[in-house]
Amino acid sequence: MSPARVIVVTDAGDAAGLGHLKRCAALAGRLRARGVAVEALVCGPRDTDLARVAPQLPATRLDWWGAPRRVLDAVIPRTVDAFVVDSYHTDEPLLLALRGVAPVVAIDDVGDRPLPVDAVINGTWYAAELTYRVPPEAVRLLGPRYALLDPVYATIPSTRSPARTARVLVTLGGATPAGQIAEVSRAVRSALPDAIIDVAGGLAAAELTSLPGMTVHGPIASLHPLLVGADLAVTAAGMTLYECLATATPAVALCLADNQRPNFERLGAAGLVVAAHTETLAGTVARVAADRVLRERMATDGRRAIDGHGAERAADALVRLIGRPQTVRTVR
Repeated sequence: MSPARVIVVTDAGDAAGLGHLKRCAALAGRLRARGVAVEALVCGPRDTDLARVAPQLPATRLDWWGAPRRVLDAVIPRTVDAFVVDSYHTDEPLLLALRGVAPVVAIDDVGDRPLPVDAVINGTWYAAELTYRVPPEAVRLLGPRYALLDPVYATIPSTRSPARTARVLVTLGGATPAGQIAEVSRAVRSALPDAIIDVAGGLAAAELTSLPGMTVHGPIASLHPLLVGADLAVTAAGMTLYECLATATPAVALCLADNQRPNFERLGAAGLVVAAHTETLAGTVARVAADRVLRERMATDGRRAIDGHGAERAADALVRLIGRPQTVRTVR
């Protein structure tokens, strides 16, 4: 008997960033551990090295935005047991076309449009506040219990509470422009002139040649080694915040895009991160770096909030969904 097959439809690079691809890869890894075959169709710039960013998810480039038939044509004539779709470019025509073939799971953190799907996953802190327009029978996997992180984040982090902040990680997202990364990195350096600073430069790493005394890293499969080695992270308010929480890494967060604002505001209000603004970033970093009690509390509360097992829980739910009695349909 052939394994169940799941097709991931997502995007990466430029405005899409790398967060969609990485959380799909985290879920795919857990599905594959359960015997499910998973592959991805990814829209976005051709120069994004998908194999380096998400080595655990076999991916093919496909310009599917606004063209649902291309997705169906790409999987002919194989049997598909489910689709997982993660993109702000998802629309009703695409979802309806896919749902005519197999159950559809939407990974979505905005809830701003109708989603004719069989399940929706939102692992953000504020997920329960959103009203999803989904069919009444749709499975809802909402809240931080379903944060889609790589399994390495389930590892219980070692206890660390250094008196001084000796090492800082700057990570603003895989597709953030070089100029913005440089501005933030220099602000951190001005706040902590003696600290070791690692900069996750993502797709812009080759352009970051003006950061003397800092180590710049290009696109990497996982931030985990850098996070567990950092005493403090300065990060955009996307999915990386949840990786900070899972690794008990105190974080100063910046809101760099509209879709990051809910994380920025809700996690900041909960005291799990310190929300900052670019113009006052140096002062905020200096304050947090000097406050050992604050950093210890954020580390403890963060790990308690995000245990790193969200992808496991979501994968279990999807296996149950795939296992429901379905009419076997082959794409034509």
